[in-house]
Amino acid sequence: MATLSDLRNRPSGVEGMGVLWGEPGEGKTTVVAYAANHLNGIFIRLNAAMTMTSLLASIAAELGGSPAHRRAQMLAWITRKLMEEDRVIFFDEADYLFRQMEMLDVVRDLYDITGTPIMLIGMEHIARRLQEHGRLARRITQWIRFEGLDMADARILADTVCEVGVADDLLAHLHREAKANIGRMVIGLSRIETLANTSQISTVTREDWADRPLFFDQPKFRRSR
Repeated sequence: MATLSDLRNRPSGVEGMGVLWGEPGEGKTTVVAYAANHLNGIFIRLNAAMTMTSLLASIAAELGGSPAHRRAQMLAWITRKLMEEDRVIFFDEADYLFRQMEMLDVVRDLYDITGTPIMLIGMEHIARRLQEHGRLARRITQWIRFEGLDMADARILADTVCEVGVADDLLAHLHREAKANIGRMVIGLSRIETLANTSQISTVTREDWADRPLFFDQPKFRRSR
């Protein structure tokens, strides 16, 4: 939220794009959805089937418009609308922009014409790819990397999503096994809660959990010869 405030209230001459990246399950989309709702932002989730036309249509729909037959018409309408409103655009799964460079160019055009703050959200490699794309990289002034939860955050998570107690030793075990990934920790907490309910345990300890698996991981097979 502090980063978004900096982008929205930046001094004249300072660029207004940002990028947020990290591994799957780090909570990027959840955080960005909260920020978009809080700021009345425009939230666009890209996908593998999206084209420049469907991207423009999605932005127009978020602004209350209807898709036009011609891309130039949609782009002109969107830019006019953005210059009238104080909005932030969030592009989730922004890695898909690199599949069609014209989509990346449209994002750059929207920013250059309107000055609207734009936040790109992607996987761990997106920051490197953006740096290699010099024309866009120079417009990015905020770089945020999600690196997982610390133990204080893990305790807040456990107390918030789990309806039973999770002892400190078990929480430390879960945090270590999940490699601080919030998505995997939520799965583990769900399984801990199930054990507590079936065994009628109010607070589950590491001893209670024993060697049970915390996640629904796929089995590992030996390489065939």
